[in-house]
Order: sequence, then structure tokens, then C-alpha cells
Amino acid sequence: MLKSETIDDRAWAVGPPRSINRNGLLCPDPQETCNALLSRLSHRSRQNLLERCESVDLAARMRLQDRGVPIQYAYFIESGAASVSTRAGDCLQVEIQTLGKKDFVGIPLVLGMRISPHTCTVQMPGTALRIRAEALIHVMTTDREVEKMLLRYVQATHIQSSQLVACNSRHSLNQRVARWLLVVRDRTDSPEIGITHRSIAQALGVRRASITDTFAEMEAAGLIRRSRKHIAIINEPCLAELSCNCHRVIQAAHENSLFGNPGLHIERW
Repeated sequence: MLKSETIDDRAWAVGPPRSINRNGLLCPDPQETCNALLSRLSHRSRQNLLERCESVDLAARMRLQDRGVPIQYAYFIESGAASVSTRAGDCLQVEIQTLGKKDFVGIPLVLGMRISPHTCTVQMPGTALRIRAEALIHVMTTDREVEKMLLRYVQATHIQSSQLVACNSRHSLNQRVARWLLVVRDRTDSPEIGITHRSIAQALGVRRASITDTFAEMEAAGLIRRSRKHIAIINEPCLAELSCNCHRVIQAAHENSLFGNPGLHIERW
């Protein structure tokens, strides 16, 4: 098993230089962020955050946060995917949240905590905007719009985590695998998923052989196409029919909490 790398081992500035922020770091153009959370902020609040951020590459198996370790940075993911996981005793870690370009890594900081209770690991390589923990806390205390946006995001992730508990205990493996694929497709905005069967098995807390068998059935039904470390969704409507409705609950909670209005609600699927 390869040793997980930390973000500080493999982090570089990416993209052409834009400007130098107050900490002497290259910061991204406030008009060009790909993170859905940041894109919803006003220009003033977005600039307030981005001038304290730096662009970094995310390599597979990088640890963005470690359980029981002080948090040094928060991340706004712009591409790729990451997994937040927890451990029950000596058992393998189980995924409690799938992250992509609509997400943020650093929830404990929003809630006033400096130690992470979970592990966050990059599953699909990509990029993110990184901000020091102290800088994020300062922005939250001085910019009400940023604080409200991050608190709404915390609400969305609580709904997602609780829905996954219900899903993993009540639904079949075929339904759960289909749900996982649809959530990742939504988070990355791409039907192409570069991840191993082993990683998906760990995310769902099942044997790798079970994932392989399930994918074989899905491929035979024309739902997906497989290759080494890669899965392509080729029939999303039929995959959604196979899935339980949990992916819709998760997506609706995310949209309602972050971008919704009082007229929106989470449907009872």
C-alpha cells in the first residue's frame, strides 16, 4: 500500500500569475474561479477571500486533513474529487462525504474547532484554492456574507452525511454504487470518473470483489464503461433509475442550502 502524501509534499502554484496578495502569494483572478461556492459570492466578498488564497495542485492520495491533527489550511476545490472518511475502531475507513468543485474542505474551522475529526483524501487529481486557517477565520469574522455562505454549506453537509447513513443501512449494493457514481458525477460535473475499484469499495465499506461484480453487471446493462482506474457513465438516466433516491436528496439539500430561496424544499423521495 502506498503511503499517503500530504498537500505540503506536492503543492505547487498553478496557472499563469495573476497578482500578488498581502502574504506575497500568487492569487487567482476573482473572475475565474471554478468553485461553485466562491462563484456565488459578491465580487467584493469573493475578492476578499481570493486575495488570501493560492492555487495548488491536488495529487491522488494527498491528505488535505488528518484525523486528530491541527488544521493548517482550508481548501475550495476547483477540479478533481476528494473523500471525507471516518473510522470505526480497527475497521477500514468509510466515506461520509464526497467532495468536488461545489465543495469546501475545512468545516471544523467554520464551527470554531482547530482539530479535524475526520480524514480528507484526494481521490481524483485536480486543483484547489488553499487558504491558511488563520486567514479564513479572519475573513469569516469580518465578512458576514462569507460566514453565512460557509454556515449554509455546513448545513448541506450534515444532511448529506445523515442521508448516507440511511442509504448504507437500507439500500442494496447496486443502488448504493449507482448513487455514489451519480453524486461524484454531480460534484465533478463530468461523467468520466478516474478512480480504482478498491477506492470505491473503501468509500462504501464493502469488499473490492463486490464492487467489481456490480460494475460488471452495470457494464453489461450498458450503464457504464470500464477501463483500468477509470469509469465512464454512458447512460445516466438508466443509472438514476437503478439508484435509490438518496442522490436526489443530497443534491436537493446542497442546492437549497446554498443557492435556494424560501420557495424551494427538499422533496420526500
